[in-house]
Amino acid sequence: MQSTSSTKINIIEVMVMTDSKKTDQALNALVILNTAIKNVRLYPPTSASVSSVIEKLYLSLLDLLLQEEQISFSESEKALLIDGRPLSPKDQERPHTASLLNLLLGLGLKSITFTKGLEKEELFRFIELFSRTPESIQENGGINKLLTDQNIVHVVLDEKLYVAIDKDHQFVAGLDITDDQIKNFFLMMHPEMDPDSPQFAEMAKDPEALSKAFNTGLSKIIAQKETLTGMQLSESLNQMLSLLDKASGNLSDEKRELLSHSVGQALIASDPALAEELTRQNTEQLLGGFLLQYLMAELMDRNPDTGQGNDSGNPGVKEVSGDPKSKLLQVAEKFSQRLQDTRTLLDEGLMAVLPKIIEQLAAQKEQETIENMLEQLIENLYSENTEVRLIAAKSLADIIENLPDERRDEVVEKLSGQIIPWLTDETVFSLGYQRICFVLRDITKNYISQRNFPYALKYLGAFNTIAGNNAGKPNDFKNTSDEIISQLACPENIGILLQEIESPDQQRRENVGRVFVSLGSTAIEDLLDQLRTTTDSNERVQIMHLISTAGERALPLITGRINKEEPWFYLRNIAYLLGQIGNTESTRALVPLLYRRNEKLRNEALKSIYRMGGDQRGKILMEAYPLVEEEFKPVIIEVIGQSKAADAVPFLMDLLKDKPLIASVTRTTLEEKICTALGAIGSPDAIDLLSNITATKSFLGLRAYPEKVKAAAARALISIQTKLGQSP
Repeated sequence: MQSTSSTKINIIEVMVMTDSKKTDQALNALVILNTAIKNVRLYPPTSASVSSVIEKLYLSLLDLLLQEEQISFSESEKALLIDGRPLSPKDQERPHTASLLNLLLGLGLKSITFTKGLEKEELFRFIELFSRTPESIQENGGINKLLTDQNIVHVVLDEKLYVAIDKDHQFVAGLDITDDQIKNFFLMMHPEMDPDSPQFAEMAKDPEALSKAFNTGLSKIIAQKETLTGMQLSESLNQMLSLLDKASGNLSDEKRELLSHSVGQALIASDPALAEELTRQNTEQLLGGFLLQYLMAELMDRNPDTGQGNDSGNPGVKEVSGDPKSKLLQVAEKFSQRLQDTRTLLDEGLMAVLPKIIEQLAAQKEQETIENMLEQLIENLYSENTEVRLIAAKSLADIIENLPDERRDEVVEKLSGQIIPWLTDETVFSLGYQRICFVLRDITKNYISQRNFPYALKYLGAFNTIAGNNAGKPNDFKNTSDEIISQLACPENIGILLQEIESPDQQRRENVGRVFVSLGSTAIEDLLDQLRTTTDSNERVQIMHLISTAGERALPLITGRINKEEPWFYLRNIAYLLGQIGNTESTRALVPLLYRRNEKLRNEALKSIYRMGGDQRGKILMEAYPLVEEEFKPVIIEVIGQSKAADAVPFLMDLLKDKPLIASVTRTTLEEKICTALGAIGSPDAIDLLSNITATKSFLGLRAYPEKVKAAAARALISIQTKLGQSP
């Protein structure tokens, strides 16, 4: 940059940060800013995921604003500047840098500035606004109106002022376009004219006069080309085009189209590279969109090395000279054909035009044409040429990120059969790949919100495949998928699944369970926490039903809760869950609950051991028996008998033989239960002992066994002999 020149870009007046440490702090704030926007989009406002990241962002900005009056992030020529200083090439490539740039461009903004006095609640309101879709913001009056409505005064957007860099350099702001400046457009080109004359007023209605005025201004700009930077040329041209657009606002579409052709021809003739650069900027609204359409069509026809030239010999493409929509379709068809040639993908200029074509097709609701073009683009995702794949991924991300949500979801769904296999098989991680993953994440969240679980499962399945099959691939693939799955396991989505798990439709319940399982361990852990805190019995039932759908995947997480000092009612629910989905191994985790004093808790644990212990029930209960409380021992013996645990017969017989000298009510109850258990098991090994018990008589007033025990032994003996086919 020459010391005598001034550069026109839109940024905020700030104190220049010369200390690299401050730049690093600003970059750190940028990372947190992107995370905050993402979390606000995914989680409810009261979620810890939102409150914690807002707190971190606030503290990060507060630290910067202690040193500076304000901190700004701005865009210039698709590069990010911090306080007017461009970042290093390495920092420009970082994902969070690209994310903020895309956000600024998507909202048509040049800068965000945070100023001293910013409050945390004010910051939260701003992040909530900034996380909305561009369509939602426009429908509600635009971002600046929303800032005013929300009383956000310490965040400034798109302010255009002079920014002093040093004594030899100065950034000069752009002009705001007002009705009075329509006159300035002509006065800039024809200073000799009287702005109040009838001739002057007529010129504003004449496309030819407007075109001549533009050509005059363009000639002046091009004449200074050698002394201006690319940034200065672009900014000056954009200002002039904006004035021209304002001046021609009352013209009919037919006249604006004629004017667009004249302006486009002049631009391409004067500087094709400058014309190409215009197609990459937000120029789709200029002159009713006709200028961009003309430039795109002309630039494609001027590049014969990446397709079929001007397609004049192709019978499938007709030269259309009709309405704007027909001309747009012609441009789209030409580009679609060129996408079949990988050289098109390697032509940066042409590929920069593609998102603009799609945007205009979307505005015209040309869904089928969009899908056809994207099919051609997606085929390049499977190219053996890595560079082609990376460019195709970036282009696809550029396009689908900017489609309206409802149209985006429909388009991606129709193309999912091509996208998902590439997603799971790709071996080179890129920002384009990650951005596509994030789009699919948002689509998945929409499907869950709409209760369209089969569609959500398709994408969740892909993310789980990527997270679980990372052999030979960079960890970025697994990390991205893990992050997405964790984000989708948000309270909002879990709440929907809890509602739907009680559906009378079995297929729907199964799909709900499959979605829940796909959300991974984070979802299970969160529900287990919720199970502890909720006081609503119906909600507890819903939670346990939903966790049960996770099956064995949930077992280690459930058993991990048993060793903690949890309240008895929570552990009772844990025991119930294990009784529903546990196995022999997990059943052993319930044994400590048998030692607890709470009767309801230990009964639930015993019930689950009986249900899931299999052929290990007898062994598990025999090992637990010595440590359980005396009044609970008869219950343990009863369950051993119900389990028909033949391996417990010697253990039961020893208990029965080990008779105290003085009988007690508790002992009598225990002996009855032992005899009953032996009868239920039916082992012939117990016949002799049971026979002896029934035959014993009292001696000197002391009975060997109480009558209740002898009666129980007699019943057991009959049961065993009947099973063996013997006569009692």
